[in-house]
Parts: sequence; C-alpha cells; structure tokens
Amino acid sequence: MPDQEPKLRFEQALGELERILRDLEDGTTTLEDALARYERGVGLLKQCYAQLRDAEQKIRQLSGLTEDGKPELKPFEHTAAVEKSKPPARRPKPPEPPPENGDEAPF
Repeated sequence: MPDQEPKLRFEQALGELERILRDLEDGTTTLEDALARYERGVGLLKQCYAQLRDAEQKIRQLSGLTEDGKPELKPFEHTAAVEKSKPPARRPKPPEPPPENGDEAPF
C-alpha cells in the first residue's frame, strides 16, 4: 500500500487545488508535470467533496433534517438545571380617582 499524505484541512486542500488549476491553465508546465498535478488535483477534489459531504451530514444531524431534507420535528423538552424561586406576584395598582375639581385636566 503506498504512503498516503496526511489529510489536509478543507481550506488548505482548496487552496492547493486552486494553485494547481492556475498552473495548468498557464500552460507552462511539462506534460509529465501537468499529468502529475492533474492527478493530485483529482485527489484533492475527491477529498474536498468528501469533507463537504461529511459536514452536510453533521449539519443534518444537528439541525434535525430527514434524508430528503425535510425538517424533523421533535417536541422540545426543556428542563431547568436550577429551579429559580419566583418573586411574589404584584397586585395591580388601583386606578386613581378623578380630581374633585372638574376644571382641571387630567394631563
């Protein structure tokens, strides 16, 4: 089994893939070098697709989506870690009676 290079982070693999693409588009590489870079690019592309697929599966698990992309609805079960004491209920203040003198405006 040939030695495999360590798996790059997605951003690193994408950056290398972009460099390979620029080099191949320049047309300044030899045929052998171009084939080697193309082969490396295909490997990086497969790795990026696999990482994206894995990330998508994680998102589906975290967001609760079914395989066909529909939301998986589950009842929300909330449990408080610490039961807080409730403040005593306040009674509403009774409305103030109108002024006795009818000449005064309330505002």
